[in-house]
Amino acid sequence: MLPSKASKAWARAAEHPLTIVFVLALGVRLINVALLTGRDSFFAEQDAFGYWALGAALAKPDTFWPTLLSLTDRMPLYLLLLAGVQHAFGDVPRVVALVQAVIDAGTCTFIAALGALISPLAGLIAGVLAALSVTLVVFSTQILTDSLFVFFFTLMLLAGARFLLRPTMGLALGAGLAGGLALATRPAVAMLLAAAVPIVFVIALVRRWNVGPALAAALLFALAAAAPIAPVLARNAVRYHSLSVTSQTGDYLALWIVPLVTERADGTPYQATFDRMDALYRQQAGTESNPFRRSAIASGLAWQEMARLPPAALAKAWLEGAVVNLTAPALLADPRVRALPKPSFYNTPGASLWQKARAYLFDDPGRYQLLLILGLIAMVPFVVLEAIGFVMLARASPWAAVFAGGVIAYFLLLNGPVATPKYRLPIEPVLIVLAAIPLAWMAQRRKRVAAAA
Repeated sequence: MLPSKASKAWARAAEHPLTIVFVLALGVRLINVALLTGRDSFFAEQDAFGYWALGAALAKPDTFWPTLLSLTDRMPLYLLLLAGVQHAFGDVPRVVALVQAVIDAGTCTFIAALGALISPLAGLIAGVLAALSVTLVVFSTQILTDSLFVFFFTLMLLAGARFLLRPTMGLALGAGLAGGLALATRPAVAMLLAAAVPIVFVIALVRRWNVGPALAAALLFALAAAAPIAPVLARNAVRYHSLSVTSQTGDYLALWIVPLVTERADGTPYQATFDRMDALYRQQAGTESNPFRRSAIASGLAWQEMARLPPAALAKAWLEGAVVNLTAPALLADPRVRALPKPSFYNTPGASLWQKARAYLFDDPGRYQLLLILGLIAMVPFVVLEAIGFVMLARASPWAAVFAGGVIAYFLLLNGPVATPKYRLPIEPVLIVLAAIPLAWMAQRRKRVAAAA
């Protein structure tokens, strides 16, 4: 039977899969950037304005060091990237989007290489899915840390997966350094890196290394991971008498987690609890100027509040947050869609996710809600493919499935009830590879059937 044009195209792509994936991903992202109009298109998320202002301060010689030394609630690497762009090109956020298009295309290439560890076809399909991923494409245009963070984090996953298959000192060093650069971009990965140190040691032992080299590999990983943030840790210790990486924890717990869990517990609107916690925090913090002590005060208030809440409310909030993070369509984050009239999901009344979703979708429907429904429907097959892919991976390589599941579980637990498509980004590389596994199996099966015919 003669091969079809589609099979010929796949065969040619398979000869240079990483190059094909990079070019496709870059082309899709450049087209998307070209279609965005106006400055506001790059500031759809509220945090983007803060990042841009900090980048502008770092771009000026007279404010560089004062800004860098006082920067405790954000990690510096992405802000230094913004500062470099603004210093070279001025107040032009579109240039950042173009730089991030290249970075994100690199991420897609790493995803393809990660999938290729399962099979070459799975790698190619994973790369194509990543190149076309709405989640990756939409957020690559925004002035946010996500594109740079996911780039380094995916590189860490790739090096870590290769270390799992065939450990070497070079892979331990590479995985640690990539993880450290991800940490220098966003603090969310800190606990995962700490947990990875003993895992590196155990993997080396399982692969029949002696204890000495296994310890050396774990130490090398830890030192490489710590190197990019060593200046931040030293600054925090000397200037603020703290060994913490960031002072953001208190605000996250008190002003995000507590209001969302309280809403699940007794139906209190999110904004009401937010205002109450903010007032308590300001009252207790008073004139305290040390941001890490202020964070500790906010954390203490948050833990006191959560201790009063029923465990069922905590479990419900985390479960619902996980569902939203895994299924929320990223199309909603596109600046053209966000510009449509819409209510606030967090301020929508309802004691459960179903009640809030029903009110959000149907109480005052519009084009935004219609796109949300269509996006949710479109997400269903991907979620099914990811679940099937996880089962298939668990059967073929149980350890790989354990680590994939561990990464997904870590970020779902870390995000808790704070749920938007943005918070799916760290696990998007893993989800894409999982979705590619059954697609590769179906493609190979179809090829065998066609060959037999």
